[in-house]
Amino acid sequence: MAEGTKGTPQPAERSAVAEEVVFDGVVSESELRALGRQMAATLRPGDLVLLEGPLGSGKTTLVRELATALGVTDAVRSPSFTIANVYAGPLVVNHLDLYRLEEIADEDTLALEEYRSPDAVTFVEWPEAGGGCLGSPQWVVHLDHDTLTTRRFRAVAHGVDVADRWREAEPCAR
Repeated sequence: MAEGTKGTPQPAERSAVAEEVVFDGVVSESELRALGRQMAATLRPGDLVLLEGPLGSGKTTLVRELATALGVTDAVRSPSFTIANVYAGPLVVNHLDLYRLEEIADEDTLALEEYRSPDAVTFVEWPEAGGGCLGSPQWVVHLDHDTLTTRRFRAVAHGVDVADRWREAEPCAR
């Protein structure tokens, strides 16, 4: 089911459209963490998750929750200055932050492509700088400020199979 603007369930339109909004609502930090755990249950090796939103909107907080739910035990930090962090776990987690990059030059494209492994899940904050060299995402998540304590969370599944994974994942307590 897709979610309404306040997070209330609404029937999802099933069609051949490649994108489906599976959640669009205002959430607290604890609800954001619960949504991260639910999304983690949908992730498969090779998946690419793009995270969009302004500074301080909760992108790294969400990645931290996703990585923890995927079995990462190391502290997850923003890779703003290192560009990329790689975390070991039952599933390798690649976390890229392209905030400091205006665009990726052709000669640097291979460096980004190295993080798109069929054995890892890759999260990319500020994906706009990556242009088209990141590949097709399974998820695009947009976070935005609502109030000091809440965020707007919008999750778009790319592919019917990805949207089905969301519906099959057990909702985590919010």
